[in-house]
Order: sequence, then structure tokens, then C-alpha cells
Amino acid sequence: MQSMWIYWLLVFFHCKSTGLSAVVRAGMERNSSGIQVFKNPNSHCPLGPTSHGIYTVVLPSLDPFKVYCDEEIAGPGWTVIARRTNGELNFFRNWTEYKRGFGDVRGDFFIGLDKLHAITKLQSHELYVNLEDFEGNTRFARYDEFYIESENDLYRMSKLGAFTGDAGDSMKKCRNQKFSTYDRDNDQWENGNCALYRMGPWWHRVERDK
Repeated sequence: MQSMWIYWLLVFFHCKSTGLSAVVRAGMERNSSGIQVFKNPNSHCPLGPTSHGIYTVVLPSLDPFKVYCDEEIAGPGWTVIARRTNGELNFFRNWTEYKRGFGDVRGDFFIGLDKLHAITKLQSHELYVNLEDFEGNTRFARYDEFYIESENDLYRMSKLGAFTGDAGDSMKKCRNQKFSTYDRDNDQWENGNCALYRMGPWWHRVERDK
């Protein structure tokens, strides 16, 4: 059973049989009085008890944009960066589309790698991946640190912190991997493109015995 959930996590963007949400939450810092505060309060979802729905965030070097804030998956403060509930929206897309993002934040979508880099660059973030099967059973994977580099470094996942959860720690293999799409092969597989072979853009890592 566990291996099935791990597989779903690995095929994150193109699986057609599960519901999936990936969310990030900003870390807090202490001010001069020792009180925990957010360094950039307009750059992420609020922590209030009713912080659920669409908000506008402001980040350096980007125009303000809409995000979906979810307090139901794991409590308030989480920004949804990807959601897939059915197979209607095509996630097998090219580099430009993943760079910019696609879909509708009210439904199934991917936020875009440029935005994801800007969000995680501004301050520390954690990552939470929620999975749901046809019977309504859910599992999750949570990482206490998450950072995506810029396009200059091919959106490398340079930080992925400690894991907790019951979905299996499948993403640990993605740490320090660059992002690949079917038209931009950035993995280390000499014999092909993992994104094309596995029908899913991702931070693919190639095992040496592949």
C-alpha cells in the first residue's frame, strides 16, 4: 500500500487517479521583543482563523498576483502552489508554461516556477503535500524547509527539509535536482529525458542503475 502512495507522490503533476494539493507556508521570525512575526506580511497567506480563499500577494520583481489560501488542509497560513482533483486539466506541458504557471487558482492549477522561486526566496517556507484517493482516504508529506532556485539555475530544488507524514518520503530524491519538462531535459539520465519517459515534468533524479 505504501508504495502506491509513494508512486502517486512521484507522479505529482500528471496522475489521473487521485486528488492532490501542494501548499507552502512562510516561516516566522522574532522581532526585537522576542515576539514571532512575519517579515513580509503581504507576501503570503494570512494566519487568521478565516484566511481561506483568494488573496493578492506582493513580491519583489513580480507584478501582484492572486493565490489561493487554504486553512482546511493543515491549518491557516498555507499558500496553494499546485492542485489536481481530476484529469481534465493537462499537466504534461512545456517549459514556458511551467515557468509562467497555468490553470485557475480556484480549481486545478500550477502556480508557476517563477512565482514559486520568488515566494520561497523572500523568506523561509515549509512544504505540505496532501494526497487523496477515490475512497476519500488522505495521506500527507510535510517538509520543514523548501526553496526553489531561479531559472538561471533551472529551478533547482536546493532546499528540502526534514520529513514528517504518512505518504512516504519520496521527495528526498528530488533535493538538489533541476526541473525538467518534455522540451527541456535537465536531468542526469544520459539515455533520455525523464519528464518525457515518465510523462510528467518534475525535479527528476536518475538512479545510477537506470
